[in-house]
Amino acid sequence: MRGAQGLKKKQEIPLSWLFLTPVLLWSTVFPLSKILLEVIPPTSLAAIRFSIGGGVMLLYVAYAFSWREALLSLRRSWRDFVLLGFIGIFANNLLQNLGLSLTSASSASLLGTVDPVFTAILSAIFLGEPLTRSKLSGLVVAFVGVLIVTTNGQWVGDWGESLGNILVVGAAMGYSAYTILSKKVLHREQPPMVVAWATTIGALFLIVAALLIDAGRPYGALNIGHIATLAYLSIAPTSVAVVAYFYLLQRIQASQASVILFLIPVLAVFWAVVLLGEGLTWAMLLGGSLIIWGVWMTMRQASFSLPTLKDAERQKDYS
Repeated sequence: MRGAQGLKKKQEIPLSWLFLTPVLLWSTVFPLSKILLEVIPPTSLAAIRFSIGGGVMLLYVAYAFSWREALLSLRRSWRDFVLLGFIGIFANNLLQNLGLSLTSASSASLLGTVDPVFTAILSAIFLGEPLTRSKLSGLVVAFVGVLIVTTNGQWVGDWGESLGNILVVGAAMGYSAYTILSKKVLHREQPPMVVAWATTIGALFLIVAALLIDAGRPYGALNIGHIATLAYLSIAPTSVAVVAYFYLLQRIQASQASVILFLIPVLAVFWAVVLLGEGLTWAMLLGGSLIIWGVWMTMRQASFSLPTLKDAERQKDYS
C-alpha cells in the first residue's frame, strides 16, 4: 500500500525538481570531500559515507515500501544490485576520492563533466541512441579540454596532480556505466530500492577496501564541522540526489538526464573558491570551457528545455 502511494507521489514530482536537486547537491561533493580528506583517508571516507547513506536508504525503503518489499526486490534483482554497487559505488568513489586527494576540487569538478560524453557513447552502444556528427565533434573538443586540465596546460603529465585527474576521469567513466546499467533495473524496480541496495552493497566493498588500503593510516582530529559535513555528504548527495536522478532517468532518456551535469562544474568551482580558497588557473578556465562546450555539442540534440510529462511518459520505455 505504501509502495503504491510512493509510486503515485513519484508521478507527481515535477521534472524541474528532478533536474535541479541532483545538480545542487552533487556540486558540493568535491569541495566538501576535499575538506574531509584532510582528516580521513580517501577509501575510509568513501566507506563511512556510503555505509551511512546505505543504512539511511534501507530505513527509508522499509518505511515507504516495507521490509518485505525491500527483501523481495533484493531477491529479484540481487545480481544487478551487486553490479551497480561495485561499478557505481565502489569503483566510482574509490577512484574519485583517491583522485581528489591528488588534485584540486576545481579540476576534479571540471573533469566530472566528461561523464555525459561517456554516457552518450554507451547510450549509442547499449540503448540505441544515435551518435551524430555533432556528438562526435563534441567528443573531440571535450577530449582536448580534458587533456589541458589533466596536464595543467603542459601537455605532459607529471604523475602528481595529473594522476589525480586521470583517476577522476576514470570515476566519471564508472558513473556513466552505472547510469546505463541502471536503466534496465529501473524498468522493474523503484529508484529508492535501487539506490538503497546498490549503495549498501557498494559500501560493503568499500569497507573491505578501506581495511586493506588504509590499514595503519592515521586519522586527523575530527571537529563538529567535520562530523556535520560527513553527515551531509552521507545523506544529501549520496541518497537524495541519486534517488532524484534515478526518477529522472526512469522518465527520460539517459543522454537527456546527463544534461543536468552541465551546471555541476560551474557550481562546484564556485564552492571550491568560496569554501577552500582555491585559485583559478588559465588551464582550468580554458580546459573547463572546452569540456563544457564539447559536452554541450555532444548533448545538444537532447532537449535542453524540460520535457513535458506527456513527452516523458512516451520516452519512459525507451531502451
